[in-house]
Amino acid sequence: MKTTRIDFVANATTREAGVYALKYGWAFAKGVSRDINSFAHRLPWVCVAVVLIASVVVGSVLVAEARMERDHASREMFKLQQQVEQLSCMVESNNNKQ
Repeated sequence: MKTTRIDFVANATTREAGVYALKYGWAFAKGVSRDINSFAHRLPWVCVAVVLIASVVVGSVLVAEARMERDHASREMFKLQQQVEQLSCMVESNNNKQ
C-alpha cells in the first residue's frame, strides 16, 4: 500500500489550503475504496448480507411512506366527497324551494 506523506504548512493561503484538501481528500477516498474492495473480496457473503438487509430496510421505509401518503389522500378524498354531497343537498333544497 502506498503511503501519502502529509506536510504541515504553518501559513497557507486559501487556495493552497483548498489544493491540500483536495489532494489529501483524494488520497483518503482512494484508501477507503481499496479497503472496501479488499474486504469485499475476502468476505463476499457478508457484503451480500449487508446489501440485502439495507435493501429490506429501505424498501420497508418507502412502502410505509407510500401507505401514509395513500391514507392521507384517502382522508382528503373522503372530506371532498362530503363537501360535494353537502353542496348537492344545498342545491337540491334550493331547487325544491323554487
